[in-house]
Amino acid sequence: MKLRTKEASRSQLQRAQRLHRREQRSRHGQTLVEGPQAVRELLACAPGLARDLYVTEEAIERHGDVAELASAAGVWTHVLAAQDMRDLSADAQGVVAVISTPEAPGLNSLLGEASLVVATLDIADPGNLGTIIRTADAAGADAVAVGKASAELYSPKVMRSAAGSHFHVPCVAGVEASELAARAREAGLRVLTAEGTGEWELPVLIREAAEAKILGAAPSGPDLRRRALWFVGNEARGFAGYDFDVDARVAVPLYGKAESLNVSTALAVCVYASAMAQRAD
Repeated sequence: MKLRTKEASRSQLQRAQRLHRREQRSRHGQTLVEGPQAVRELLACAPGLARDLYVTEEAIERHGDVAELASAAGVWTHVLAAQDMRDLSADAQGVVAVISTPEAPGLNSLLGEASLVVATLDIADPGNLGTIIRTADAAGADAVAVGKASAELYSPKVMRSAAGSHFHVPCVAGVEASELAARAREAGLRVLTAEGTGEWELPVLIREAAEAKILGAAPSGPDLRRRALWFVGNEARGFAGYDFDVDARVAVPLYGKAESLNVSTALAVCVYASAMAQRAD
């Protein structure tokens, strides 16, 4: 293993540091990937996006697989002192990559053959959005569509929370809910919303999907075995202020005393219900 190393200049480090600011990310078409897990997935799945890798000596010793992937990809690697790394990122565990922001895929290519798609309206918290992308990836979703008013898809905080899932599942941002719902229907997907209240209870749909598989009985509501796009709303307002056609509004029950579920948790319950029903033997 031979890393392609070069000393980072002060101006180069300053340019990388400025990528914590949205206007700089937009101006240069670049962003930061922080932490060994996210950088590992970058180098394994999308090495062509990587422009520079910044590491500490300790991180190289601890994460030899990251160094091997960087070597194989021929990425310029800059070894930093601990203080310089802290100035670049306090949350990266000694591993940061500068990448070119991925080009957005078209909606038609995302939806055409998809069996399971996750969509957000206006998720405000970067941690929630990153967790939603990671959940979609874990559930085997084919795509993630992020609404116009949501947190920035490729901000460092969102990417850190997603832990590399941006490089596993196609993502598109700036989506209008009504257009997405219409395009999804044209592609043959059912459009479902995950809500606190709704005309269909998720446990009923889960039971009916199982009965349909075992007994051949037609479900009375939306069939979780079918191709679907799941929408989640804002953390505080839900779907208030939005008016677009959906096939079913699905309620996630609360069995305890909590006032509500975190939006990413509610999505996980719903998306996994669809994923398991679609994959049932």
